[in-house]
Amino acid sequence: MKQTVLTVILSVVFLTVCAQEYDVEIKDISSLVRVGMNPHPYDGADSLLGYTLLRALDSRNTDSLLFVKNALEKKAETDLSKEKSYGSLAFIIGKLADKNRQFDNPLSEDLFLYFTKNNCENLKKYFVLKYSLNGYKPRSVKEYISTLTFYDDLLMFNSPDRFSWDNAEGIRRAMNIKKGDKIMDIGCGFGFYSYLFSLETGGGGVVYSTDTEEDYINHLKSFLSRNSIRNIKPLKVETSGVVINDSVDFVFMNSLYHVIYTWSREDERQPFLTAIKNSLKNGGRLVIADNINLHGGELNNCHVSPELIKAQLSFWGFKPVDYKQLNGYRYLLVFEKVPDYKPDVIIRGTKNNVFRITSQKSIVHIGSLDSYDITERGIDAAKDVYAFLENGTPALADTAIKKYAELIPNENFGGEYSALQWICQAKTARPETRNEMLKDPLTKSFYETMTGDNGKVLKYYLLHKYKLGSDSVRFLSDSLLEMTGEVGRTHRSFLEDYILALNPKRTEWENTQKIIDNLGINAGDKIADIGSGSGFFSYRFSLLTGKKGKVYSSEIKDEHIEMLKKFVREQKIKNIEVIKGKEDVLELPEKVDKMFMCSLYHIFYGVSSDRERDSYLKSLARNLKDGGELIIVDNNPVEDGKLPYHGPYISPQLIEYQLEFYGFKKTNFIQVIPQRFMLKFKKVK
Repeated sequence: MKQTVLTVILSVVFLTVCAQEYDVEIKDISSLVRVGMNPHPYDGADSLLGYTLLRALDSRNTDSLLFVKNALEKKAETDLSKEKSYGSLAFIIGKLADKNRQFDNPLSEDLFLYFTKNNCENLKKYFVLKYSLNGYKPRSVKEYISTLTFYDDLLMFNSPDRFSWDNAEGIRRAMNIKKGDKIMDIGCGFGFYSYLFSLETGGGGVVYSTDTEEDYINHLKSFLSRNSIRNIKPLKVETSGVVINDSVDFVFMNSLYHVIYTWSREDERQPFLTAIKNSLKNGGRLVIADNINLHGGELNNCHVSPELIKAQLSFWGFKPVDYKQLNGYRYLLVFEKVPDYKPDVIIRGTKNNVFRITSQKSIVHIGSLDSYDITERGIDAAKDVYAFLENGTPALADTAIKKYAELIPNENFGGEYSALQWICQAKTARPETRNEMLKDPLTKSFYETMTGDNGKVLKYYLLHKYKLGSDSVRFLSDSLLEMTGEVGRTHRSFLEDYILALNPKRTEWENTQKIIDNLGINAGDKIADIGSGSGFFSYRFSLLTGKKGKVYSSEIKDEHIEMLKKFVREQKIKNIEVIKGKEDVLELPEKVDKMFMCSLYHIFYGVSSDRERDSYLKSLARNLKDGGELIIVDNNPVEDGKLPYHGPYISPQLIEYQLEFYGFKKTNFIQVIPQRFMLKFKKVK
């Protein structure tokens, strides 16, 4: 592909020293990995097509079916990278209108039959859910998320167009499977590649098809039964391990490693990769297909540098033996399992920033926050908090407090456990003790928000976060707060952020005062608090800048904005101005002396597209005075044996190297606590 100024040009340096090391040279502003969200946006034209299709299906109007098919084909041509269901839908609807329909393979026929059975029941339901047709409202969050995700994934993974956009034939040729080979297809979905591999390995071989989603595995089992396919063995597995009682010649992962690298926690990734290594024969091949960085145009908004994969897997004894660019979107890496493998190629003379990788750990983690809380013991403690809020029995609060005291040192550093523990303590404290606990206005606001009206907000959050009670109970809580569908998920995400940010115990676990002391804020300073949330730092900055100073609190999420505005209004704070932020630009009324960003840069690095991040970082430079400071606080990867921060992390050098391209020179690095660091930059001309 044509190289641009944003193209990642990486040089991997293999050093044969006492400790194995990988050096990744960073030559431009691009991030090495991205796991951006895929929002599946739709507009009025999509809804109109949906209604047209529903009427055409009921009347069996061929002309209308073909109209919808043609419209979807056009969408598929222009929006492939973001929404791959259009091509599958056009295929299904086209076959409906074709009286002499034939299918190229059983997978395409299976896709058609699933969506058209029972008078197209699933096809109709998909459009109703996807575009909220006919006044649809979900009966439960589970119904909406699980069902729609299943439909979307089936349309994408088993799409007849996948032979094109995934270059399935190129993958098959590169693997060079022989008759009788044994293959493990990890994250098999609905069996697209498992089926192709089964044709190559023949009756004397076997394909172990593994996935964490039981519904997907069950669908695959039905497909195999209908088509009398016996050399595919579907297995439902856990995220932390793929265990089979056999040794295989190939392990295959498609569009999965960027998840393994950035979403999986270390305690999940290590057993996962260990299981793969144990299952693969010496000399066996590990084959990984993933996405190329196209600076915002990559498939599903996700990519991972092949050099990061090579670096990590070298520590597991996997030697890279082949790299192929499958098409404009995709690449393929092939590794050989070699006992005690060490890289032996040395490339010297690098001139740019070099990031040295010295362990198997990821250097960026953008994980789901709630994956850290929803453990068996975490759910058990949450049940006690919920029961206490329901009936007010102090013994239940005491039980929860004790459970969290045991959990926090072992499961959860900096997460919500300590906030839930504190709420139980405050609720059961004597009035004078409680008043002392609530003397800080922001803490008092937090307490009243979470426990007011018999704890309605907190009970709602616990019900949904920890999946307490039945679907009907959770649906009732949605109804009480009028928070169904997308609005409900957004609201729960806000509450999770709110609890983490305003946790009254945060000042202790984070050592907030050390951060404040190292900011060097003076009376009269003008500060931008970027990603301010509900004001944890903005409020503290306002006390330090004084009447002549100014704090510009920039935040994207509306609920945080409203919460902070309400607090500023109630406390009659005059030197905080709340600004509705944007994803690709910072807009301030004036240039500021300091900019502050806490627990946000990992999002810029690992979620934002190159275009969005480039635009935003340039706007930081424009809005900061010459000689002004940019201060970034984020989370560290930690050594083995040390409990990591509750959520995401990023190696600080990645931030430093990236910001150099925007005129920011590092002036100080402060290790606040082992899990938290602080970087200070000065804007230079």
